[in-house]
Order: sequence, then structure tokens, then C-alpha cells
Amino acid sequence: MRNLFDPRPKSSRSELFDRVDELRLLDKSIGKPLIVVLGIRRIGKTSLVKSFLEPYNGVYIDLRGVATRADLYERLSEGLSSYLSKLRRFIEGIRGIRIMGFDVEIKWRGADSVSLLGLLEELNRRGRFIIVLDEVQDAKPPISAELKNILAYTYDHLSNITVILSGSEARLLGSFMGVNDPESPLYGRYFVEVNVRRFSREESLSFLELGFRQEGVKPPKDVLEEAVGFFDGIPGWLVQFGRSYVDGIHNMDVIKEQAISTALSELMRLSKRERMVLKAIAEGAGTWGQVRRFIEERNGETIPKSSLTRIISKLESLSIIKDYEFLDNIYQKAARRL
Repeated sequence: MRNLFDPRPKSSRSELFDRVDELRLLDKSIGKPLIVVLGIRRIGKTSLVKSFLEPYNGVYIDLRGVATRADLYERLSEGLSSYLSKLRRFIEGIRGIRIMGFDVEIKWRGADSVSLLGLLEELNRRGRFIIVLDEVQDAKPPISAELKNILAYTYDHLSNITVILSGSEARLLGSFMGVNDPESPLYGRYFVEVNVRRFSREESLSFLELGFRQEGVKPPKDVLEEAVGFFDGIPGWLVQFGRSYVDGIHNMDVIKEQAISTALSELMRLSKRERMVLKAIAEGAGTWGQVRRFIEERNGETIPKSSLTRIISKLESLSIIKDYEFLDNIYQKAARRL
């Protein structure tokens, strides 16, 4: 069993800390056509869905950056290969699927090939199956449009297939699923919503105590309390703190700086105007008008209303802010340095 402070996503329920309510809801929803798992960055969505799959026939597919069919089938092949020890008998004999030792090869073009939809239809005939599409909102056109049509067909016609979509609330529900867009293939579809919450203060403390106990390390109580307060119940940051401390970094200022620097490096990938909007909100601008005034006074230039509205919408879709407040105080501290 991997330690709680292992930075890689967990893949077994025995490795997962708590999440009892979330797992119970997921287990209860097996057989429903569509489940949506929502949460902010580093909250543990991937660990939850991968650990949930443990007792079931299913596959996890990471769709970040998928832009072509080749990308899609490569990720599908990787996913099936990862679960081959469990799925070998379930997928043997499917046209277009070739099992080579511990790897699964997929032929998706030409004779004896299989499409993603064709594979789902065959899996549906063989019994209950779960497909997890993680960060599906990051798939690029035209693959994203193709996926939406496949998911709509699966919802309507493949009763043994349960699809789990995992991602950030604004981007997954709005940008990908189009829950408010009548033109979207997934518009009006009922889905089970599972929200991955941050840990409470008590849960965060218990998480750290267990992780350190597994490592045979016992930090002072005041260090744990400081970490719990600073990292605010977000498992990814708590893991980074625990790993750093176990590896010999006992200076809390250094550990905090590492987290802020990590967040800052992510924010630096945004455009100049996007960074300015975050800077404004981090400095206390709490309305659209206050953000606009902050930027114009700092830059000495006007910003079009439509541009500002679009930027704020994008930052919300990235789960960085919501209603002019940061969802993670680490990112707020990082944004003040922009």
C-alpha cells in the first residue's frame, strides 16, 4: 500500500483517506448512465475516481491535451493496458483489440478496426462497464465534439455502460457538457453530481498525522496546526507539505514558498491581461467595475468590456476564482506577486 504522502494519484480504496461519502454515492450510482465528479485543483478528483474503479470492470482515461484521434486511441490503449490484469477476459476477442503481453493495442483505422463507439457497444453486450473520462473538458476540437456525440449515444442506447466525467465545475458543466446550451448533444441529460470537498480542519490534521505515522516521523503539533491552517484542507497541498517535511525540509517558510512558487509558475502561463485580472482580485477588487478600474489605473489603458468579461469567465472555468474570490489561498498569494 502506498503512503498518503505519495504524490501520485491513489488507485486503491485502501490507499484513499476518507472520501466515504463520495465513494458511497458513486457506488450507489452504478447503473446510472452519467456521473459527474466535480472539484477544484488538487482536491483529489483523480485519486477518487481511480480508487473507486478498483472493484469494478472499468477503465480510467486521462483526456488532458487530447487533440486528435491518434491521441484519443493512444490514451484508450494506455487505460486498457493499466487495467489489463482485471479486464483481460472481459476484452478478449473484441475486433480491433490485440493483447500483447501486458499491453493492449487498438486498431482504429482500416479493416478489422474498432471505433470508440464500437468498443463501447461491444463492452455493453458483455456486461456492466464503467468508463472514466478525466479532465474531458480539456479535449480539443474536433475530438471534443465527437466525444459529446458518443456520450449522448451511450446515454441513450448502452444501458450497461456508466460514464463518469471528472473535472472543474465551470468548464465541465458549461464548456463541455453545455448544460445551458440547447444545441449541446448532452443538454437536458440527467446526471449524478459528486462534489469532492476539501477536508475539514479535523480531517486535515488526521490526514497529516496518519501520513507521518506511516513514515515514522512525528512533527511538533504546532507545525501540523500551521500547515492545516495554511493549506486549507486541499489534499494536494497537504501531500506536498508532508512529502517535503519527510524529505528533510522542516522550515515552514521554505515549504510555503515552494507551494506558492508552484502556483505562480502555473499562473505565469496565462496571458498578461489574465494575470492582471488575478492581480486585481488578489489585491481586493471584488466587483467587475473594481477589477476594470484596477487594471486601467495600473496599465494606463482601457480594457474592452467584452474582453474583461471573457477573461473572468475563463479564470472561473479554470477553477482559480469564483465570484471574485480565490478558491485556493495559495493561488491568491501567488497572484499578488504577478
